[in-house]
Amino acid sequence: MQTGENMRYNMEDGFSLKNLFENIFGRKAWYELKHSTDIILWKKYCTRLLSAIEVSAKATVQIADEDWFEQLSMEAEHGKKMLQLSEDFEQLFANLAASLGTISFLQLGLIPYHLTHKSVTLRHPINWKLDLYRSVQYVQNSEQRQNSYNKKKQSST
Repeated sequence: MQTGENMRYNMEDGFSLKNLFENIFGRKAWYELKHSTDIILWKKYCTRLLSAIEVSAKATVQIADEDWFEQLSMEAEHGKKMLQLSEDFEQLFANLAASLGTISFLQLGLIPYHLTHKSVTLRHPINWKLDLYRSVQYVQNSEQRQNSYNKKKQSST
């Protein structure tokens, strides 16, 4: 896609994103987006994705400080504003990617700010240790462990 160009219909365009929207929002999303080159419709689903992440985090994260929830809401709202300001698909998808990246780092602990560094290498884990303000911990209770086991067992048959 060229800069500023509208999306041309091509079944492969955005397939993985259409598939994600179908997985999250149901078959209707796939059918609405399947042949769509309407940026307004794409903005709707991109915005819904950020809202779904925010709602999911609030429904799922059991232990977190209030600042984290506020920061998550602020990043989701900022992302939604940027999506609505997008004038073409290139801007829309760039803004969505930036919002998702920011939220992903926040979910790991904090958003890294290396603005004052000339370059940041991935080879030094200390550059990427994001637990200055909070730590992330994934735990399973016995019911969740059983559900995971059953899913694996079901997938292998």
